[in-house]
Amino acid sequence: MRVRTVALLVLATAARPQDLTPPPDRYDADRAEAVRRGLDYLARTQRRDGSWGDPERGVIGITALGVLAFLAQGNQEGLGPYSDFPGQGDVVRRAVDFLLEHSTATPRRGRPAGFIFAENDADSRMHGHGYATQALVLIYGIGRADAARERELKEKIRLAIKVIEESQTITGGWGYEPNQATLHEGSVTVTVVQALRVASEAGFVVDREVQERGLRYLRDSQKYDGSFKYSHMAETSTPALTAAALTAMHGFGEYYSRAVDKGLDYLERAYRRPHLVPWPFYSHYYAAQAFYRAQGAYWELWQRVVIPHILSEQNRAEGFWDDSTAPGSREHGRHHATAYSVLALSVDEGCLPIFQR
Repeated sequence: MRVRTVALLVLATAARPQDLTPPPDRYDADRAEAVRRGLDYLARTQRRDGSWGDPERGVIGITALGVLAFLAQGNQEGLGPYSDFPGQGDVVRRAVDFLLEHSTATPRRGRPAGFIFAENDADSRMHGHGYATQALVLIYGIGRADAARERELKEKIRLAIKVIEESQTITGGWGYEPNQATLHEGSVTVTVVQALRVASEAGFVVDREVQERGLRYLRDSQKYDGSFKYSHMAETSTPALTAAALTAMHGFGEYYSRAVDKGLDYLERAYRRPHLVPWPFYSHYYAAQAFYRAQGAYWELWQRVVIPHILSEQNRAEGFWDDSTAPGSREHGRHHATAYSVLALSVDEGCLPIFQR
């Protein structure tokens, strides 16, 4: 059985003049305990079919995020404390099986071959497909599958990449559905960009022109204040959309530019008061990645201000985070909020290639 090595991303630090005091050492212990409680909650509440989330509201995307959360802490299929969790068995493998079962080899109900979807799930759409593709690529890249499972993973990933490439809109972004309609928006774009990035690093062929059009789309989405718009057709911008756009630009290989600097400065201003950030769980996930790659005062702000805020939001008794009272959020439940929170707290662990600098 061969082991694949996924290339690391190398990014120099970008310090800023603010002098922020690093957090006390106790935050590391508190963070580790919060992550453990979060993963225990996900493991305890995994459905028999391996999924998480409401079956009609984001089950594909949330299940994929759950897989990423476990991988971000070094858990794998057949390896780690969750490979034989009491009453559940191999948590990661069961979730991956669920995603594989929902990727079809032939077109179905108007969806192309390779699109990863659940019949009654109205919310995942291309968001979910992007996250699910990331999860499958990372499992494939670990190289622990037997020959039959490896072949299945490879073929379904190949089809999933094709879906992403062929659904890029004429603007260069991506929309909610797996087609080339003109609708596009940034929160979808980042999920598929990261999928393409990890797929390329795992040895899959990715169309370079798709990447170049995507990067132009992101550059054209930035506003004068450094924030990024929802789409070219809507001026709405938020910290969440800006964090997602910065992460997508990193996914395309742009780390050093005026656009990145302006976006980071906008995001840093917003995160001085993290309790006011709308769509917080999604936003924290991508802001953590953007600040970690930038390092310097940005990462210090994250450690000193944002991590304690995230820890304070956890239900310590049960281990979950809850998005029902979060500002601006459309509620998707505890699995959704918990997976994002675990990921945001795991960015500097070094286990996921999509996080590495």
